[in-house]
Amino acid sequence: MLRLAIILCDDLGRRISSTFASYGSLYADFVKLGADDDVEFEFFRAHEGELPAQVNDFDALVIGGSRAGVYEPHEWISPLIDMARTAIDSHVTTTGICFGHQLIANALGAEVRPARGGWNLAAQNYQLSDTALTDGGEQMRLIAFHQDQVQNIPEGTTAYLTSEGCEIAGLITDSIFTMQPHPEFTPEVTSAILSASRGGAISESNIDDALERLDGEFSARRASELFWSAFQRTRAHRAAEISAD
Repeated sequence: MLRLAIILCDDLGRRISSTFASYGSLYADFVKLGADDDVEFEFFRAHEGELPAQVNDFDALVIGGSRAGVYEPHEWISPLIDMARTAIDSHVTTTGICFGHQLIANALGAEVRPARGGWNLAAQNYQLSDTALTDGGEQMRLIAFHQDQVQNIPEGTTAYLTSEGCEIAGLITDSIFTMQPHPEFTPEVTSAILSASRGGAISESNIDDALERLDGEFSARRASELFWSAFQRTRAHRAAEISAD
């Protein structure tokens, strides 16, 4: 039985969670899409000060999305960055989705700020680069919901995912796997979040446009398979280190 820690950094809102599923359930369902082994999940609410006492108690960590920016002065963000660094240094598979992607990149020295191009919303087409994790030329269609973006590739990482609206949409190392889009979001959940966002920071025209681009097939299963490929890569790297010692 594998143990995964889901590090929640926000809530979907009571109405959305009660109608569809809790944020934690969405992440668990995404991870299980490509899993070959049984997985046990433990959930931590980082935005309320909850973090694992020992990252080595888990086979992998998944740091989720948030409306917060990694550069904002919230008290819970700095301890989360420290936890991510500890997990990376301990060679625990450390996964970041959307805000989690940005936080891990920031922890490694990258700049994160709002993109000049504004919001990336709803269906986006992503290209995978030729790396140790993927073959070049493959494409994925995933749901995005972000304005902030990683501005530079951190030293020691490789960018494997890009889109027209987001150049650095995914990073890997021997123990890191990040993804700017939201593979855990379904079209129904995204539609509810967009509708609930009216009257806020996103313009009505952007919301209307995004709602029209939620049909068709999405690549959540493929994204989950990539997560597990990254997990196996971490395991192989750790086994090689142990043998060398």
